[in-house]
Amino acid sequence: MTEARGPVWRQLSPALRALGLWVTIVQLAGYTTGLLFVYHTTGMTPPGATAQYRGSDSTVVTDAAMKFPKSYAEMLNITHTHLLGMAAIFVVSGVALALCERPAERWRVFLIAEPFAALLVSFTAMWLMRYVDPGYSWLLTLSSGLMAITFYAQSLLVLRELLAPRAPR
Repeated sequence: MTEARGPVWRQLSPALRALGLWVTIVQLAGYTTGLLFVYHTTGMTPPGATAQYRGSDSTVVTDAAMKFPKSYAEMLNITHTHLLGMAAIFVVSGVALALCERPAERWRVFLIAEPFAALLVSFTAMWLMRYVDPGYSWLLTLSSGLMAITFYAQSLLVLRELLAPRAPR
């Protein structure tokens, strides 16, 4: 028994393709802006992430602004807003990727599931880094990096399909 394949981008109307294209472009701009903010606040390094959430050493004299440990309420707020917001982003990018004909089905499934797993690992690592051991900043950095790479891969695959010629009806 073969599984029926749902619709694909090239079969959809120009209006739906335009929606997919512009949502993808805006999500790329928004995600990239978020990464620029992370770079600004942490330098995208494990020590920078540790300083951002655990605070910086007030005895070290540097030109950088002193950072204070995030409170429990701040940690809850960051986690709550990011889990819900990023989950919504990954639902939209996942549906868009599911409408692609390439790559193969097993790769699409992996690329759809990976950001959700990385999101959970990243925020677990953030809490562990804040309250257990600063060494978890490496796990946070790696899982967040993989999540970003996957998001950009999803987006490029979707754009490739949306910018391809539409199938004749």
